[in-house]
Amino acid sequence: YINNFHNFTIDYFLFSLIIYLYLFFMEKLLLTYIQILQLISFTFLMSLGQVLFKKTALTLSVTMASQNSPLGLIEGTVKALSVPWLYMALCVYAMATVFWLYILQRVPLSLAYPFSALAMVIVPVIAIYLFGEKLNLSYWIGVFFIFTGIIIIAR
Repeated sequence: YINNFHNFTIDYFLFSLIIYLYLFFMEKLLLTYIQILQLISFTFLMSLGQVLFKKTALTLSVTMASQNSPLGLIEGTVKALSVPWLYMALCVYAMATVFWLYILQRVPLSLAYPFSALAMVIVPVIAIYLFGEKLNLSYWIGVFFIFTGIIIIAR
C-alpha cells in the first residue's frame, strides 16, 4: 500500500508540474521557451549542488561514526576539505552562479526568481531515490502551494 502511495505521489508531482507550467506559460507567455528551459536547467543545477552537499555530509557522518565521537566545527570543516563531493558541489554551485548571471541579463528578476523555489520540490524528490528519505502528505500540500505561488508571483 505504501509503495503504491509513493508511486502515486511521484506521478502526481510530475503531472502537477507539467500542468502548472503549461497553464502558466500558455495563459500569458512572459518568457520564451528557451528562457523557461534555462530557468528549469538552473533549478536542476542548484538541486544537484544540494545533493552533492548531502553526499558530503553523509561522508562526514561515516567518518564521525568510525571515530565514535562527533566532529567539532573546525575539525568537521577540515575533514570536509578532504571530501571530493564538497569540491564537486562547489563547482556545480559556481557554474550555477555564472548561469544565473547569464539568465538575469535576459530575464527580469521578478520572473526568474520564483523558479528557484522549484529546487525545494526537486531536492526532496531526488532524496527519495538517492537517500531513501520519506515525504509525507504535508510535503505534497507544500508542493501545491509552491507551484501556486510561482504562478501568482510570476504573473
